[in-house]
Amino acid sequence: MQTSRTNELWNCMRAGDAEALKELYNAYYHDLFTANFALCLRPDIVKDSIHDAFIGIWVNREKLPVVASVGGYLNTCVRRKVIDVLRQEPDIVTGVDPGHEFSYEEVIIAFQEQEATKKTLQDALGRLTNAQKEVIRLRFFENKNYDEIARLQGCAPRTIYNRVYEAVERLRHYFSVRHTS
Repeated sequence: MQTSRTNELWNCMRAGDAEALKELYNAYYHDLFTANFALCLRPDIVKDSIHDAFIGIWVNREKLPVVASVGGYLNTCVRRKVIDVLRQEPDIVTGVDPGHEFSYEEVIIAFQEQEATKKTLQDALGRLTNAQKEVIRLRFFENKNYDEIARLQGCAPRTIYNRVYEAVERLRHYFSVRHTS
C-alpha cells in the first residue's frame, strides 16, 4: 500500500494536516486490525490500540521522522500498544501464536459474531422501558452508583435499586428465552 500518496499524506500529517491523518487512518485501519488481531483475539483491545496509536502519532507529529514505510511504522506503533495492554493485563489470554496470520474468513467471522452479539444486546435493551434503559445506561455504562442516579433522577435510591433489578430480570429472561429457543 506504500505509494507516493501515502508518503505525501504522512508528510502533510507531520505538518499538522488533520485530514491527512484521517486519510491514513482510513487507508490503513483494516490492515492494522487484521495484523494485530492475530496477536490479540480481543477486537476491543485491537481497536483501542489503533486509536491510541493514531492519537499518539497526532500528538507527537512534529517529532516524527520521515519514514520509508508508513504502513510498517503504523503497524509497529499499534503492535506496541497491543503488547503494552497485554503486559498490563496478564489475565488476557490470546490463545494465539503471535506469528499466526488469520485468514480473511476468520476475521470476517469474528466481526460477524461481534455484530450478532451487539444486535442481540440492542434487541434486549429495546424491550426495556425508557426509565429502565436510563438506569441501565447510568449504572452499567457510565458506572454511576445508586445514590448518584437517584440524585440525577430526583427519586429515592430504593426506587433506583428496584428499576435496575427489574431491568436486569427482564434482560435475564430475554437471554434465557433466546438461548433455549
